[in-house]
Amino acid sequence: MKTYKNSIMSLILALVLTFFTWHSFFASGSSIIFLLMFVAFYFVVKNTIKHETKRKFIIASIISIIFAIIEVICKSINYDFSLDHILDHWLILNLFGYSITGWLLLSNLYNLLTKIRENNNETTSKIKIGKISIDRNSKKIFWISFVLILIAWIPYFLRYYPGLLTSDSCAEVLQGIGRNEFSNHHPILHVSIIAVFVNIGLKLFNNINTGVAFYSIFQMIVMSALFASVISYLVKKNVKNELMVLMLLWYMFYPVNGLFSVIMWKDIIFAGIVPIFVLNCYEMLFNREKFFEKKTNYIKVICISLLMIYMRNNGIYIFVLSLLPIICASKKYWKNVLVVFIVVFLLHTVINFLLFNVIKIKKGSSREMLSIPVQQMARTIKYNNDIDQSLKDEFNEFFTEKDVWEKYNPVLSDPVKNKVDDVYFKNNKGKFIKLWLKLMRVSFKDYVESFISNSYGYYYPETSHWVANRTMEENNIGLEQTPIINGKIVSKVDSFIERRDIPILTYFFSIGLTFWIVIALMGYNLLNKDYRMLFIYVPILVLWLTLIASPVFCEFRYAYPIFTTIPLYFGVNLKREEEINK
Repeated sequence: MKTYKNSIMSLILALVLTFFTWHSFFASGSSIIFLLMFVAFYFVVKNTIKHETKRKFIIASIISIIFAIIEVICKSINYDFSLDHILDHWLILNLFGYSITGWLLLSNLYNLLTKIRENNNETTSKIKIGKISIDRNSKKIFWISFVLILIAWIPYFLRYYPGLLTSDSCAEVLQGIGRNEFSNHHPILHVSIIAVFVNIGLKLFNNINTGVAFYSIFQMIVMSALFASVISYLVKKNVKNELMVLMLLWYMFYPVNGLFSVIMWKDIIFAGIVPIFVLNCYEMLFNREKFFEKKTNYIKVICISLLMIYMRNNGIYIFVLSLLPIICASKKYWKNVLVVFIVVFLLHTVINFLLFNVIKIKKGSSREMLSIPVQQMARTIKYNNDIDQSLKDEFNEFFTEKDVWEKYNPVLSDPVKNKVDDVYFKNNKGKFIKLWLKLMRVSFKDYVESFISNSYGYYYPETSHWVANRTMEENNIGLEQTPIINGKIVSKVDSFIERRDIPILTYFFSIGLTFWIVIALMGYNLLNKDYRMLFIYVPILVLWLTLIASPVFCEFRYAYPIFTTIPLYFGVNLKREEEINK
Protein backbone atom coordinates (compact mmCIF):
# COMPACT_ATOMS: atom_id res chain seq x y z
CA MET A 1 0.00 0.00 0.00
CA LYS A 2 2.83 2.36 0.93
CA THR A 3 4.61 1.61 -2.37
CA TYR A 4 1.39 2.38 -4.26
CA LYS A 5 0.97 5.74 -2.47
CA ASN A 6 4.60 6.63 -3.14
CA SER A 7 4.13 5.92 -6.85
CA ILE A 8 1.01 8.11 -7.04
CA MET A 9 2.75 10.92 -5.15
CA SER A 10 5.78 10.61 -7.42
CA LEU A 11 3.59 10.88 -10.52
CA ILE A 12 1.85 14.02 -9.23
CA LEU A 13 5.05 15.77 -8.13
CA ALA A 14 6.86 14.79 -11.34
CA LEU A 15 4.00 16.17 -13.43
CA VAL A 16 3.99 19.49 -11.52
CA LEU A 17 7.76 19.71 -11.77
CA THR A 18 7.69 18.99 -15.51
CA PHE A 19 5.10 21.68 -16.23
CA PHE A 20 7.03 24.14 -14.06
CA THR A 21 10.33 23.41 -15.81
CA TRP A 22 8.66 23.54 -19.23
CA HIS A 23 7.01 26.88 -18.48
CA SER A 24 10.07 28.46 -16.85
CA PHE A 25 12.86 27.29 -19.15
CA PHE A 26 11.47 25.76 -22.34
CA ALA A 27 8.53 28.01 -23.34
CA SER A 28 8.27 25.87 -26.51
CA GLY A 29 9.85 22.71 -27.82
CA SER A 30 9.44 19.06 -28.68
CA SER A 31 6.86 16.96 -26.85
CA ILE A 32 9.49 14.20 -26.74
CA ILE A 33 11.62 16.41 -24.49
CA PHE A 34 8.59 17.00 -22.26
CA LEU A 35 8.03 13.25 -21.95
CA LEU A 36 11.70 12.55 -21.22
CA MET A 37 11.71 15.22 -18.51
CA PHE A 38 8.60 13.73 -16.94
CA VAL A 39 10.08 10.23 -16.84
CA ALA A 40 13.38 11.51 -15.39
CA PHE A 41 11.59 13.56 -12.73
CA TYR A 42 9.37 10.62 -11.83
CA PHE A 43 12.30 8.34 -11.04
CA VAL A 44 14.18 11.09 -9.17
CA VAL A 45 11.13 11.92 -7.05
CA LYS A 46 10.34 8.26 -6.40
CA ASN A 47 13.90 7.52 -5.31
CA THR A 48 13.93 10.58 -3.05
CA ILE A 49 10.66 9.59 -1.38
CA LYS A 50 12.01 6.07 -0.87
CA HIS A 51 14.88 7.40 1.26
CA GLU A 52 12.94 10.18 2.94
CA THR A 53 12.40 10.53 6.69
CA LYS A 54 9.83 12.68 8.42
CA ARG A 55 12.42 14.96 10.03
CA LYS A 56 14.37 15.41 6.80
CA PHE A 57 11.19 16.10 4.85
CA ILE A 58 10.05 18.80 7.29
CA ILE A 59 13.42 20.60 7.39
CA ALA A 60 13.97 20.41 3.62
CA SER A 61 10.39 21.51 2.92
CA ILE A 62 10.52 24.56 5.20
CA ILE A 63 13.75 25.78 3.62
CA SER A 64 12.42 25.05 0.12
CA ILE A 65 9.14 26.90 0.66
CA ILE A 66 10.99 29.99 1.92
CA PHE A 67 13.31 29.69 -1.08
CA ALA A 68 10.29 29.42 -3.43
CA ILE A 69 8.66 32.55 -2.02
CA ILE A 70 11.90 34.52 -2.40
CA GLU A 71 12.36 33.22 -5.96
CA VAL A 72 8.88 34.39 -6.97
CA ILE A 73 9.28 37.79 -5.31
CA CYS A 74 12.77 38.46 -6.66
CA LYS A 75 11.87 37.32 -10.17
CA SER A 76 9.38 40.17 -10.27
CA ILE A 77 11.88 42.62 -8.77
CA ASN A 78 14.52 41.53 -11.28
CA TYR A 79 12.11 42.37 -14.10
CA ASP A 80 11.41 46.04 -13.32
CA PHE A 81 12.14 46.57 -9.58
CA SER A 82 8.50 46.20 -8.58
CA LEU A 83 6.21 43.53 -7.12
CA ASP A 84 3.62 43.99 -9.85
CA HIS A 85 4.36 40.67 -11.58
CA ILE A 86 3.86 38.27 -8.66
CA LEU A 87 0.11 37.73 -8.87
CA ASP A 88 -0.21 36.12 -12.27
CA HIS A 89 -1.79 32.84 -13.41
CA TRP A 90 1.55 31.03 -13.04
CA LEU A 91 1.99 31.91 -9.35
CA ILE A 92 0.80 28.61 -7.86
CA LEU A 93 2.76 26.54 -10.37
CA ASN A 94 5.91 28.57 -9.70
CA LEU A 95 5.60 28.23 -5.93
CA PHE A 96 5.06 24.47 -6.15
CA GLY A 97 7.78 24.08 -8.78
CA TYR A 98 10.46 25.92 -6.80
CA SER A 99 9.40 24.18 -3.58
CA ILE A 100 9.60 20.69 -5.10
CA THR A 101 12.93 21.49 -6.77
CA GLY A 102 14.36 22.78 -3.51
CA TRP A 103 13.12 19.76 -1.58
CA LEU A 104 14.64 17.33 -4.10
CA LEU A 105 18.00 19.10 -4.07
CA LEU A 106 18.16 19.38 -0.28
CA SER A 107 16.98 15.88 0.47
CA ASN A 108 19.52 14.33 -1.91
CA LEU A 109 22.25 16.67 -0.69
CA TYR A 110 21.61 15.54 2.88
CA ASN A 111 21.72 11.90 1.75
CA LEU A 112 25.07 12.53 0.06
CA LEU A 113 26.55 14.33 3.08
CA THR A 114 25.40 11.51 5.38
CA LYS A 115 26.94 8.91 3.09
CA ILE A 116 30.27 10.77 3.08
CA ARG A 117 30.15 10.98 6.87
CA GLU A 118 29.46 7.27 7.23
CA ASN A 119 32.35 6.42 4.90
CA ASN A 120 34.73 8.61 6.87
CA ASN A 121 34.99 6.57 10.06
CA GLU A 122 38.56 5.42 9.62
CA THR A 123 40.98 7.27 11.88
CA THR A 124 44.32 7.80 10.14
CA SER A 125 47.32 9.61 11.56
CA LYS A 126 48.87 9.90 8.10
CA ILE A 127 47.79 11.49 4.87
CA LYS A 128 49.07 9.87 1.70
CA ILE A 129 49.88 11.77 -1.49
CA GLY A 130 51.00 9.16 -3.98
CA LYS A 131 53.98 7.45 -2.36
CA ILE A 132 54.49 10.30 0.10
CA SER A 133 53.12 9.86 3.63
CA ILE A 134 52.76 12.92 5.89
CA ASP A 135 51.58 13.10 9.49
CA ARG A 136 48.24 14.93 9.70
CA ASN A 137 49.57 17.19 12.45
CA SER A 138 52.73 18.03 10.52
CA LYS A 139 53.41 21.64 9.54
CA LYS A 140 54.32 20.31 6.09
CA ILE A 141 50.60 20.26 5.23
CA PHE A 142 50.43 24.00 5.76
CA TRP A 143 53.59 24.72 3.77
CA ILE A 144 52.66 22.45 0.88
CA SER A 145 49.21 24.07 0.65
CA PHE A 146 50.70 27.55 1.00
CA VAL A 147 53.23 27.04 -1.81
CA LEU A 148 50.71 25.41 -4.17
CA ILE A 149 48.15 28.20 -3.70
CA LEU A 150 50.76 30.92 -4.14
CA ILE A 151 52.17 29.32 -7.31
CA ALA A 152 48.65 29.03 -8.76
CA TRP A 153 48.16 32.78 -8.32
CA ILE A 154 51.48 34.00 -9.76
CA PRO A 155 50.11 34.17 -13.35
CA TYR A 156 47.53 36.73 -12.12
CA PHE A 157 50.29 38.88 -10.66
CA LEU A 158 52.29 38.73 -13.88
CA ARG A 159 49.23 39.37 -16.09
CA TYR A 160 47.92 42.32 -14.06
CA TYR A 161 51.23 43.74 -12.82
CA PRO A 162 51.60 45.70 -10.57
CA GLY A 163 48.04 45.01 -9.38
CA LEU A 164 44.46 46.13 -9.91
CA LEU A 165 43.14 49.35 -8.39
CA THR A 166 39.67 50.89 -8.47
CA SER A 167 38.54 54.34 -7.29
CA ASP A 168 38.40 53.10 -3.69
CA SER A 169 41.94 51.72 -4.01
CA CYS A 170 43.27 55.00 -5.41
CA ALA A 171 41.61 56.91 -2.56
CA GLU A 172 43.47 54.68 -0.07
CA VAL A 173 46.77 55.18 -1.92
CA LEU A 174 46.27 58.96 -1.82
CA GLN A 175 45.76 58.75 1.94
CA GLY A 176 48.83 56.53 2.24
CA ILE A 177 51.13 59.01 0.47
CA GLY A 178 49.68 62.00 2.34
CA ARG A 179 47.79 63.57 -0.55
CA ASN A 180 44.41 63.07 1.13
CA GLU A 181 43.36 63.44 4.76
CA PHE A 182 43.28 60.23 6.84
CA SER A 183 39.70 59.11 7.36
CA ASN A 184 38.12 55.97 8.77
CA HIS A 185 35.83 55.72 5.73
CA HIS A 186 38.45 53.22 4.55
CA PRO A 187 39.76 51.29 7.59
CA ILE A 188 42.93 52.85 9.00
CA LEU A 189 44.67 49.48 9.29
CA HIS A 190 44.32 48.75 5.58
CA VAL A 191 45.34 52.26 4.57
CA SER A 192 48.39 51.96 6.84
CA ILE A 193 49.44 48.66 5.23
CA ILE A 194 49.12 50.23 1.78
CA ALA A 195 51.09 53.27 2.97
CA VAL A 196 54.03 51.10 4.06
CA PHE A 197 54.46 49.39 0.69
CA VAL A 198 53.64 52.35 -1.54
CA ASN A 199 56.08 54.59 0.33
CA ILE A 200 58.79 51.91 0.11
CA GLY A 201 58.30 51.96 -3.65
CA LEU A 202 58.51 55.74 -3.74
CA LYS A 203 61.44 56.16 -1.35
CA LEU A 204 63.67 53.32 -2.54
CA PHE A 205 62.74 53.06 -6.23
CA ASN A 206 61.04 56.40 -6.93
CA ASN A 207 58.21 54.40 -8.49
CA ILE A 208 54.71 54.19 -7.05
CA ASN A 209 53.94 51.14 -9.23
CA THR A 210 56.75 49.22 -7.56
CA GLY A 211 55.13 50.00 -4.22
CA VAL A 212 51.80 48.68 -5.49
CA ALA A 213 53.57 45.51 -6.70
CA PHE A 214 55.05 45.03 -3.21
CA TYR A 215 51.55 45.34 -1.75
CA SER A 216 50.20 42.78 -4.27
CA ILE A 217 52.93 40.30 -3.30
CA PHE A 218 52.20 40.90 0.39
CA GLN A 219 48.48 40.30 -0.12
CA MET A 220 49.10 37.11 -2.14
CA ILE A 221 51.34 35.76 0.63
CA VAL A 222 48.86 36.65 3.39
CA MET A 223 45.85 35.15 1.57
CA SER A 224 47.79 31.98 0.65
CA ALA A 225 48.79 31.58 4.30
CA LEU A 226 45.23 32.09 5.55
CA PHE A 227 43.75 29.60 3.10
CA ALA A 228 46.56 27.11 3.80
CA SER A 229 45.69 27.42 7.51
CA VAL A 230 42.12 26.31 6.74
CA ILE A 231 43.39 23.32 4.76
CA SER A 232 45.87 22.37 7.49
CA TYR A 233 43.16 22.65 10.15
CA LEU A 234 40.75 20.38 8.28
CA VAL A 235 43.47 17.81 7.61
CA LYS A 236 44.02 17.62 11.38
CA LYS A 237 40.29 17.00 11.75
CA ASN A 238 40.74 13.90 9.58
CA VAL A 239 38.60 15.07 6.68
CA LYS A 240 38.88 12.61 3.79
CA ASN A 241 41.84 13.08 1.46
CA GLU A 242 39.63 13.40 -1.63
CA LEU A 243 37.66 16.22 -0.03
CA MET A 244 40.84 17.98 1.06
CA VAL A 245 42.15 17.86 -2.51
CA LEU A 246 38.90 19.44 -3.76
CA MET A 247 39.12 22.20 -1.15
CA LEU A 248 42.74 22.88 -2.00
CA LEU A 249 41.86 23.04 -5.69
CA TRP A 250 39.06 25.49 -4.84
CA TYR A 251 41.49 27.87 -3.18
CA MET A 252 44.05 27.41 -5.96
CA PHE A 253 41.95 27.62 -9.10
CA TYR A 254 38.63 29.27 -8.31
CA PRO A 255 39.20 32.27 -10.65
CA VAL A 256 38.01 34.89 -8.18
CA ASN A 257 40.65 33.85 -5.61
CA GLY A 258 43.52 34.43 -8.02
CA LEU A 259 42.07 37.65 -9.40
CA PHE A 260 41.22 39.08 -5.99
CA SER A 261 44.71 38.28 -4.69
CA VAL A 262 46.07 41.17 -6.77
CA ILE A 263 43.26 43.68 -6.23
CA MET A 264 43.87 46.43 -3.67
CA TRP A 265 40.65 46.22 -1.66
CA LYS A 266 40.18 46.03 2.11
CA ASP A 267 37.60 43.31 1.47
CA ILE A 268 40.20 40.78 0.31
CA ILE A 269 42.32 40.25 3.43
CA PHE A 270 39.14 40.58 5.51
CA ALA A 271 37.70 37.64 3.54
CA GLY A 272 40.78 35.58 4.41
CA ILE A 273 40.52 36.43 8.11
CA VAL A 274 36.84 35.51 8.48
CA PRO A 275 37.28 31.69 8.03
CA ILE A 276 40.14 31.79 10.57
CA PHE A 277 37.83 33.57 13.01
CA VAL A 278 35.13 30.95 12.32
CA LEU A 279 37.46 28.01 12.99
CA ASN A 280 38.49 29.65 16.28
CA CYS A 281 34.81 29.93 17.17
CA TYR A 282 34.47 26.23 16.36
CA GLU A 283 37.37 25.37 18.65
CA MET A 284 35.91 27.42 21.51
CA LEU A 285 32.64 25.53 21.09
CA PHE A 286 33.78 21.94 20.53
CA ASN A 287 37.34 21.65 21.84
CA ARG A 288 37.11 24.07 24.74
CA GLU A 289 39.27 22.28 27.26
CA LYS A 290 42.15 21.69 24.86
CA PHE A 291 41.80 25.16 23.29
CA PHE A 292 41.91 27.09 26.55
CA GLU A 293 44.77 25.00 27.96
CA LYS A 294 47.19 26.96 25.79
CA LYS A 295 47.60 30.63 26.63
CA THR A 296 48.79 31.25 23.08
CA ASN A 297 45.29 30.41 21.82
CA TYR A 298 43.92 33.37 23.75
CA ILE A 299 46.43 35.60 21.98
CA LYS A 300 45.62 34.08 18.59
CA VAL A 301 41.86 34.57 18.82
CA ILE A 302 42.27 38.10 20.23
CA CYS A 303 44.62 39.08 17.38
CA ILE A 304 42.39 37.50 14.72
CA SER A 305 39.36 39.29 16.17
CA LEU A 306 41.11 42.67 16.18
CA LEU A 307 42.36 42.18 12.63
CA MET A 308 38.82 41.34 11.50
CA ILE A 309 37.42 44.38 13.30
CA TYR A 310 39.98 46.81 11.88
CA MET A 311 40.12 45.43 8.35
CA ARG A 312 36.46 46.26 7.71
CA ASN A 313 34.14 48.50 9.70
CA ASN A 314 31.42 45.82 9.94
CA GLY A 315 33.88 43.44 11.63
CA ILE A 316 32.88 44.69 15.09
CA TYR A 317 29.29 43.49 14.56
CA ILE A 318 30.50 40.05 13.48
CA PHE A 319 32.75 39.76 16.56
CA VAL A 320 30.18 40.90 19.14
CA LEU A 321 27.22 38.94 17.78
CA SER A 322 29.32 35.78 17.27
CA LEU A 323 30.94 35.61 20.70
CA LEU A 324 27.89 36.44 22.80
CA PRO A 325 26.07 33.19 21.81
CA ILE A 326 29.29 31.20 22.34
CA ILE A 327 29.57 32.62 25.87
CA CYS A 328 26.02 31.42 26.56
CA ALA A 329 26.73 27.96 25.10
CA SER A 330 30.12 27.37 26.74
CA LYS A 331 28.90 26.05 30.10
CA LYS A 332 31.82 25.94 32.56
CA TYR A 333 34.14 27.60 29.99
CA TRP A 334 31.98 30.69 29.54
CA LYS A 335 34.43 32.72 31.64
CA ASN A 336 37.27 31.87 29.26
CA VAL A 337 35.30 33.11 26.26
CA LEU A 338 34.22 36.16 28.25
CA VAL A 339 37.87 37.01 28.89
CA VAL A 340 38.49 37.03 25.13
CA PHE A 341 35.40 39.18 24.58
CA ILE A 342 36.33 41.72 27.28
CA VAL A 343 39.98 42.00 26.22
CA VAL A 344 39.07 42.58 22.57
CA PHE A 345 36.34 45.03 23.49
CA LEU A 346 38.67 47.01 25.80
CA LEU A 347 41.47 47.05 23.22
CA HIS A 348 39.00 48.19 20.58
CA THR A 349 37.82 51.01 22.86
CA VAL A 350 41.37 52.15 23.68
CA ILE A 351 42.50 52.00 20.04
CA ASN A 352 39.47 53.98 18.90
CA PHE A 353 40.12 56.60 21.58
CA LEU A 354 43.72 56.98 20.43
CA LEU A 355 42.76 57.11 16.75
CA PHE A 356 39.88 59.54 16.94
CA ASN A 357 40.63 61.62 20.05
CA VAL A 358 44.42 61.71 20.30
CA ILE A 359 45.63 61.32 16.71
CA LYS A 360 42.45 63.11 15.53
CA ILE A 361 41.75 60.86 12.56
CA LYS A 362 38.50 61.82 10.87
CA LYS A 363 35.62 59.43 11.49
CA GLY A 364 33.64 57.95 8.61
CA SER A 365 30.44 59.67 7.57
CA SER A 366 27.23 58.77 9.38
CA ARG A 367 25.50 58.63 6.00
CA GLU A 368 27.01 55.17 5.40
CA MET A 369 24.33 53.58 7.57
CA LEU A 370 21.46 55.32 5.78
CA SER A 371 21.28 53.34 2.54
CA ILE A 372 17.99 51.61 3.33
CA PRO A 373 15.95 54.57 4.68
CA VAL A 374 17.11 57.20 2.14
CA GLN A 375 16.42 54.80 -0.74
CA GLN A 376 12.93 54.09 0.60
CA MET A 377 12.14 57.78 1.06
CA ALA A 378 13.57 58.82 -2.32
CA ARG A 379 11.63 56.11 -4.16
CA THR A 380 8.38 57.04 -2.45
CA ILE A 381 8.70 60.70 -3.40
CA LYS A 382 9.85 59.96 -6.96
CA TYR A 383 7.08 57.47 -7.74
CA ASN A 384 4.17 59.26 -6.02
CA ASN A 385 3.36 62.57 -7.67
CA ASP A 386 0.60 63.48 -5.20
CA ILE A 387 2.92 63.78 -2.17
CA ASP A 388 2.53 67.02 -0.21
CA GLN A 389 5.11 69.68 -1.03
CA SER A 390 5.74 70.08 2.70
CA LEU A 391 7.09 66.51 2.86
CA LYS A 392 9.33 67.18 -0.13
CA ASP A 393 10.65 70.34 1.48
CA GLU A 394 11.29 68.50 4.72
CA PHE A 395 13.15 65.78 2.80
CA ASN A 396 15.30 68.37 1.01
CA GLU A 397 16.51 69.76 4.33
CA PHE A 398 18.52 66.57 4.93
CA PHE A 399 20.46 66.83 1.65
CA THR A 400 23.05 69.13 0.16
CA GLU A 401 21.30 69.01 -3.22
CA LYS A 402 17.68 69.90 -3.91
CA ASP A 403 15.25 67.25 -5.22
CA VAL A 404 17.89 64.54 -4.97
CA TRP A 405 15.17 61.89 -5.25
CA GLU A 406 15.33 62.41 -9.02
CA LYS A 407 18.68 60.55 -8.90
CA TYR A 408 17.14 57.50 -7.25
CA ASN A 409 18.66 54.24 -8.56
CA PRO A 410 16.85 51.09 -7.34
CA VAL A 411 20.08 49.04 -7.04
CA LEU A 412 22.54 51.68 -5.84
CA SER A 413 22.05 54.10 -2.95
CA ASP A 414 25.17 56.24 -3.56
CA PRO A 415 23.49 58.87 -5.82
CA VAL A 416 21.07 59.74 -3.00
CA LYS A 417 23.01 58.70 0.10
CA ASN A 418 26.16 60.63 -0.80
CA LYS A 419 24.17 63.88 -0.83
CA VAL A 420 23.09 63.56 2.82
CA ASP A 421 24.02 66.61 4.90
CA ASP A 422 25.99 64.99 7.75
CA VAL A 423 25.76 67.96 10.09
CA TYR A 424 22.02 68.49 9.64
CA PHE A 425 21.30 64.77 10.00
CA LYS A 426 23.40 64.52 13.17
CA ASN A 427 21.44 67.38 14.77
CA ASN A 428 18.02 66.23 13.57
CA LYS A 429 17.93 62.42 13.86
CA GLY A 430 14.52 62.46 15.53
CA LYS A 431 13.09 64.60 12.75
CA PHE A 432 14.54 62.19 10.17
CA ILE A 433 12.87 59.20 11.81
CA LYS A 434 9.51 61.01 11.92
CA LEU A 435 9.80 61.91 8.22
CA TRP A 436 10.70 58.30 7.41
CA LEU A 437 7.52 57.12 9.20
CA LYS A 438 5.37 59.76 7.45
CA LEU A 439 6.55 58.67 4.01
CA MET A 440 6.06 55.01 4.93
CA ARG A 441 2.37 55.75 5.44
CA VAL A 442 2.26 57.29 1.95
CA SER A 443 3.38 54.05 0.25
CA PHE A 444 4.46 51.04 2.27
CA LYS A 445 4.68 49.10 -1.02
CA ASP A 446 7.43 51.42 -2.27
CA TYR A 447 9.34 50.88 0.98
CA VAL A 448 9.21 47.10 0.52
CA GLU A 449 10.15 47.32 -3.18
CA SER A 450 13.00 49.69 -2.41
CA PHE A 451 14.46 47.38 0.24
CA ILE A 452 14.29 44.28 -1.97
CA SER A 453 15.60 46.11 -5.05
CA ASN A 454 18.64 47.31 -3.12
CA SER A 455 19.47 43.90 -1.63
CA TYR A 456 18.05 41.01 -3.68
CA GLY A 457 21.42 40.10 -5.20
CA TYR A 458 22.46 38.66 -1.84
CA TYR A 459 19.67 36.05 -1.75
CA TYR A 460 18.41 35.62 -5.34
CA PRO A 461 20.63 33.09 -7.16
CA GLU A 462 19.82 34.36 -10.66
CA THR A 463 21.13 37.87 -10.02
CA SER A 464 24.02 39.00 -12.20
CA HIS A 465 26.44 41.83 -11.53
CA TRP A 466 30.09 42.66 -12.08
CA VAL A 467 32.64 40.81 -9.94
CA ALA A 468 35.89 42.70 -10.43
CA ASN A 469 37.44 45.43 -12.56
CA ARG A 470 40.34 43.96 -14.55
CA THR A 471 41.87 47.28 -15.58
CA MET A 472 43.66 50.01 -13.65
CA GLU A 473 41.48 52.96 -12.60
CA GLU A 474 42.35 56.18 -14.41
CA ASN A 475 44.38 58.38 -12.09
CA ASN A 476 46.80 61.29 -11.92
CA ILE A 477 49.37 59.77 -9.56
CA GLY A 478 51.31 57.66 -12.03
CA LEU A 479 49.61 54.30 -11.49
CA GLU A 480 49.52 52.22 -14.65
CA GLN A 481 49.13 48.59 -15.64
CA THR A 482 52.20 47.09 -17.34
CA PRO A 483 51.66 43.32 -17.77
CA ILE A 484 54.79 41.15 -17.62
CA ILE A 485 53.12 38.32 -19.58
CA ASN A 486 50.39 38.31 -22.20
CA GLY A 487 48.33 36.00 -20.02
CA LYS A 488 45.81 34.84 -22.62
CA ILE A 489 44.84 31.82 -20.51
CA VAL A 490 44.40 33.97 -17.39
CA SER A 491 42.24 36.45 -19.32
CA LYS A 492 40.19 33.62 -20.83
CA VAL A 493 39.53 32.07 -17.44
CA ASP A 494 38.65 35.48 -16.00
CA SER A 495 36.17 36.07 -18.79
CA PHE A 496 33.97 33.28 -17.38
CA ILE A 497 33.51 35.10 -14.07
CA GLU A 498 30.84 37.47 -15.31
CA ARG A 499 29.32 35.24 -18.00
CA ARG A 500 25.68 34.54 -17.20
CA ASP A 501 24.83 32.68 -20.39
CA ILE A 502 26.63 29.43 -19.48
CA PRO A 503 24.36 27.00 -17.55
CA ILE A 504 25.72 25.66 -14.23
CA LEU A 505 28.98 27.65 -14.52
CA THR A 506 27.20 30.91 -13.78
CA TYR A 507 26.16 29.62 -10.33
CA PHE A 508 29.79 29.29 -9.21
CA PHE A 509 29.79 33.09 -9.00
CA SER A 510 26.30 33.53 -7.55
CA ILE A 511 26.18 35.21 -4.14
CA GLY A 512 22.54 34.20 -3.69
CA LEU A 513 23.23 30.51 -4.32
CA THR A 514 26.22 30.48 -1.98
CA PHE A 515 24.08 32.03 0.75
CA TRP A 516 21.48 29.28 0.26
CA ILE A 517 24.21 26.65 0.51
CA VAL A 518 25.02 28.05 3.96
CA ILE A 519 21.32 27.80 4.87
CA ALA A 520 21.25 24.24 3.53
CA LEU A 521 24.20 23.26 5.74
CA MET A 522 22.43 24.78 8.74
CA GLY A 523 19.44 22.62 7.86
CA TYR A 524 21.73 19.59 7.78
CA ASN A 525 22.91 20.37 11.32
CA LEU A 526 19.29 20.64 12.43
CA LEU A 527 18.60 17.30 10.77
CA ASN A 528 21.38 15.65 12.78
CA LYS A 529 20.51 17.59 15.95
CA ASP A 530 23.96 19.21 15.94
CA TYR A 531 22.44 22.32 17.48
CA ARG A 532 25.70 23.78 18.75
CA MET A 533 27.05 23.71 15.18
CA LEU A 534 24.56 26.46 14.33
CA PHE A 535 26.66 28.93 16.32
CA ILE A 536 29.55 28.70 13.84
CA TYR A 537 27.33 30.15 11.09
CA VAL A 538 26.65 33.32 13.08
CA PRO A 539 29.70 35.23 11.68
CA ILE A 540 28.52 34.70 8.10
CA LEU A 541 24.87 35.41 8.93
CA VAL A 542 25.84 38.69 10.63
CA LEU A 543 28.01 39.55 7.63
CA TRP A 544 25.05 38.79 5.35
CA LEU A 545 22.80 41.12 7.35
CA THR A 546 25.30 43.94 6.84
CA LEU A 547 25.27 43.14 3.10
CA ILE A 548 21.55 43.65 2.68
CA ALA A 549 21.98 47.07 4.32
CA SER A 550 24.89 47.98 2.01
CA PRO A 551 24.78 50.62 -0.76
CA VAL A 552 24.89 48.10 -3.65
CA PHE A 553 22.37 45.36 -4.42
CA CYS A 554 24.93 42.72 -5.40
CA GLU A 555 28.59 43.51 -4.68
CA PHE A 556 30.71 40.36 -4.88
CA ARG A 557 33.66 41.69 -2.89
CA TYR A 558 31.38 42.44 0.07
CA ALA A 559 30.16 38.83 0.02
CA TYR A 560 33.57 37.29 -0.71
CA PRO A 561 33.97 35.97 2.89
CA ILE A 562 31.06 33.60 2.26
CA PHE A 563 32.98 32.00 -0.62
CA THR A 564 36.23 31.75 1.34
CA THR A 565 34.48 30.15 4.34
CA ILE A 566 32.35 27.59 2.46
CA PRO A 567 35.18 24.95 2.35
CA LEU A 568 35.53 25.22 6.13
CA TYR A 569 31.79 24.72 6.67
CA PHE A 570 31.76 21.64 4.46
CA GLY A 571 34.89 20.34 6.16
CA VAL A 572 33.63 20.53 9.74
CA ASN A 573 30.39 18.87 8.62
CA LEU A 574 32.19 16.03 6.86
CA LYS A 575 34.93 15.17 9.35
CA ARG A 576 34.97 11.63 10.67
CA GLU A 577 31.98 10.41 12.65
CA GLU A 578 34.08 9.73 15.76
CA GLU A 579 35.06 13.40 15.90
CA ILE A 580 31.41 14.46 15.49
CA ASN A 581 30.15 12.16 18.26
CA LYS A 582 32.87 13.34 20.63
